[in-house]
Amino acid sequence: MMKFAYRLMAVAMAALSAAPIVAADRLFDYHETTLDNGLHVITLEDFSCPIVNVQLWYHVGSRDEDPERQGFAHMFEHMMFRGTDRLGPTDHFDLIRATGGSCNAYTAFDQTVYHETLPANQLPLALWLEAERMAFLKIDQDSFDTERKVVEEERRMGLNRPYGRLMEKVLAALHTTHPYHWSPIGNIAHLRAASTPELRAFWTKYYVPNNATLVIAGAVHHDVAELLAEQMFGWIPQYGNPDRATELDPIPTQQQDLILKEDNAPAPLCGMLFRTVPMGHPDEVPLQLLGIILGGGESSRIYRDLVADKQMAAMAMAGSFDLQEDGLFGAAAVLSPMGGDIDAVLKELETQVARLRDEPVTERELEKARNQVLRNLITQNLTIESKASAIGRAAALEGDADAANRQIEEIREVTPADLQRVAQKYLDPQKAFVGRVERNLMGSLASFAGLNKDEEESAPITAQPDTTPPPPGRPGLTRPDSFPTEPPSADIRPTDITPKFEERRLMNDLKIIVVENHEVPFVTVQLGLRGGAWCESKPGAAEMALSMLTRGAGAYSEGDLADELETYAITLNGNAGMDTSSITLTCLTEHLDRGMKLLSTCVREPTFSPEEFNKLRSQTLTGMAIQANSPDYLADRELRRQLYGDHPYARSAPGEIADVEALTINDLQAWWGTFARPDMAALIFAGDIDADKAVELAKEYLGPWQHNYPAPRTEIAAAPAAQPTHIYLVDHPGVQTQIRVGQRSLTRKDDGYFTSRVVSGYFGGAFNSRLNDVIRVQKGLTYGARGGYTAMKRDGRFVVSTFTKNETVGETVQAIFTEIDRLRSEPPTDKELNDTKSYMLGSFPGERETPQAVAGDLWLIESESLPANYFERLLSAVATTTADDCAKLAQTTLDPKQMVVVVCGPAAQIRDQLETIAPVTVITGDSEPAHQ
Repeated sequence: MMKFAYRLMAVAMAALSAAPIVAADRLFDYHETTLDNGLHVITLEDFSCPIVNVQLWYHVGSRDEDPERQGFAHMFEHMMFRGTDRLGPTDHFDLIRATGGSCNAYTAFDQTVYHETLPANQLPLALWLEAERMAFLKIDQDSFDTERKVVEEERRMGLNRPYGRLMEKVLAALHTTHPYHWSPIGNIAHLRAASTPELRAFWTKYYVPNNATLVIAGAVHHDVAELLAEQMFGWIPQYGNPDRATELDPIPTQQQDLILKEDNAPAPLCGMLFRTVPMGHPDEVPLQLLGIILGGGESSRIYRDLVADKQMAAMAMAGSFDLQEDGLFGAAAVLSPMGGDIDAVLKELETQVARLRDEPVTERELEKARNQVLRNLITQNLTIESKASAIGRAAALEGDADAANRQIEEIREVTPADLQRVAQKYLDPQKAFVGRVERNLMGSLASFAGLNKDEEESAPITAQPDTTPPPPGRPGLTRPDSFPTEPPSADIRPTDITPKFEERRLMNDLKIIVVENHEVPFVTVQLGLRGGAWCESKPGAAEMALSMLTRGAGAYSEGDLADELETYAITLNGNAGMDTSSITLTCLTEHLDRGMKLLSTCVREPTFSPEEFNKLRSQTLTGMAIQANSPDYLADRELRRQLYGDHPYARSAPGEIADVEALTINDLQAWWGTFARPDMAALIFAGDIDADKAVELAKEYLGPWQHNYPAPRTEIAAAPAAQPTHIYLVDHPGVQTQIRVGQRSLTRKDDGYFTSRVVSGYFGGAFNSRLNDVIRVQKGLTYGARGGYTAMKRDGRFVVSTFTKNETVGETVQAIFTEIDRLRSEPPTDKELNDTKSYMLGSFPGERETPQAVAGDLWLIESESLPANYFERLLSAVATTTADDCAKLAQTTLDPKQMVVVVCGPAAQIRDQLETIAPVTVITGDSEPAHQ
């Protein structure tokens, strides 16, 4: 991949030293052409990994919708996968996945983007599929009905999250006439009123070659990619250029005060918003830098003021966000769920914004912001897909692909005076939208009582069914003889899967692993610990201890560490999993020595300050209070509890609110002092460093790290035995229902584990899996359903996860059990088995595109004491797995009569549907009923 990264560094250093940028120093050395039909084609060569990324950017988003048909662009994000006269409703996914590739799409205000990543020799297939649906998309009533239900479930999922309606309320305040005043997700009532002829007209108008930009990046030469683009797309005619709404609402001349009531607002929130500039405007970069200085990290102005020093808020952040025709700059704070002085917090935000207008920022602040943006440019372009996105964004939204090549010089040219100028120009208090988000108590009570009647939900389907649709495609269009009649798939190419690395060991028994890759001037260092949340004496201690490492160490206070890290764009974070823990350092190569010194200080000399502990605990509890209002979180939590009882896997690594409230600083010190030791750790370097240099740094900074006591022994409780199938109904009124079905299962060391990976693939591991095909594609009951086996070190589990509207909960649960029964009784078809195996074998190289991904594999092998050839054995086993192997595994590891079912939703509405399936226990609040 990445001669690009060294070009980036060379250009960056030249720019930051005021050297001129010459044409040869382009960050992205792309080629650009336009076909006769108006299709804009951009190609980028990158031969570091044998993959290619294809992105088709249609210049259509929610801003192009009729105000009474909100959601059409998003609907086509879904409809474009429903097939053509040659392709069925899952064929696009089937064909891409069978090569080892992946595909998806997203819709935004200004654009809809379809993208595929797959082996480079499969490029013709990706382009053929995109051309097929550009010219011959099938739009019929059945497809629309199914996908409308799916979109409705996706919208409900968003609305059920904390602050779920906040964005659309803010958008409506910022714009009243321009289409930016609604969100891309869509409106249920509008879609229920729409007809398929209206959808067909929308597709005919916007999804045309002269309204699209095609980006091809990866291991393919420019001339080959351009020739394929001409072959696959050149025959599709040019159509009329769509018009777009361009007149923005005027920016207010008096402050707009917004009181926003949210039914699901676990903590008060307040902030300021200012309308600013669109993408590509000369002031876009100064505003971006200004956002970092104001609220872009833990050394930023409002974080230090509101969170670290005055403790008036639990979170504070600021930043800019740009659309094609408008932009936003905002600063916000989240208060404690227990409340706080929201007026005082707003006053502090206003004071900090006024400082930006009244006095220049310091050179150190500007340099810190520059370094962070530079680092982001490198890390955001580590993969081929992200580079294609950068070029596509510049070409499609700014109208100039070369804008992606001017970023560094634009950053260099910004001065403190520029930042003050843009603050004075755009952050005018008279032009501010000042918002307070408060809980709508009456709405919450109504939801709890089941009295909330959503206007969208109650809207009827009013459009007449389209019983005689025209043939798929554009009127009068026929495929030329040169266009392949069958999908042009290539053979799967074997690749070398052996990871390249070196191992050493220090005198203190610390193992060093080095994954060397000099294509990127960037290094990740992971200190992996074998102790995780499984070995805590008090839940939450490991996660909190690791979070405390950067809250003060050695001579550094919390503020000193935050400033040092962010000045040099270094990240240093600790986190705990259930089985292991890690402290991860990332930085540009030139700052690695400094980063290792900070890592060593935090590991060897953490201060565990009581004052910082109290601050961190308060912030953590605020985040947990927000999380505890999410039905998906509650469902996952209850499933863990019921599967594992007193075993550590019954909890999550961070613990629960009561756990964190009960922690003391002594608990953190005890865990760290017991389990953070070099003989139970591995230090993994990945990126721009060789083994000798890595060992030199490890000796200097972690060689003195010692342990003087025996390795700890930890006894853990056994997990409970399986019981007859039972449904645990977590009562959560006013939400869409979450569903989990699970059973304890295999670890990576069990004989059937490799086969379980194959079974998971065709059962519930992809869009075209059995589970998703039935529940989403055929029935439209959900936005997505997934399921399969997951291995951990000390146990494993089989879990199915989905969600649905409350009226179809029973039907969905029954459909899950039907598919589990079918999994046990019906071996995979030849197509299911071969496609799954092809995907697993073909995707392996692309999934290890970066040295950081390889390092993750090596830590898995190290932490779970797996054989060194584990991945070779995995792929060999996958290649030789038979249908009988899969059937036998499902029959011996799954018992539908001993499943744990967790349903989180309004009990009063859904209990009757469930009692016909299995016995039901209702769980209210945070109660933990006796295990059945």
